[in-house]
Amino acid sequence: MEPRKNRLIAVILGIALAYASIVIAGIGAAVVIPADILKPVAQVSSLLALTLVDLFTIAVPLAAAFLVLAFVSKLVIKTPDATFYALLLAPVMLLQLYFVVQSQPQLLHTIAITLPRYLLLAVCFYYLARSAKLAKT
Repeated sequence: MEPRKNRLIAVILGIALAYASIVIAGIGAAVVIPADILKPVAQVSSLLALTLVDLFTIAVPLAAAFLVLAFVSKLVIKTPDATFYALLLAPVMLLQLYFVVQSQPQLLHTIAITLPRYLLLAVCFYYLARSAKLAKT
């Protein structure tokens, strides 16, 4: 019964994180970045400039929220494993991918801008899964 309870807790916390990701993305989208800061990067590539803005205003806070929730869940679940962290991250990834698919005319553009967000979350997941694996041995 214990693994089922852990999985259910992970899914519930993941859904809460998915709702929090909407708030994080909304606040990140509202952050004003001065044009003087982005102008040198935008001269090279406007897509790179937008990607950097997304990375610092949405991806980093989202990854921080995921890590905080994962570390807080370690207090409730004594021995979380990689499946626990995958279930914790799954609702967020499904929601974010749903938003990407909804931008149909600009699908490749949206994927290019948001790819660092997913890569950062993947790095955080790898770190947590690896630390859980090392803790078991």
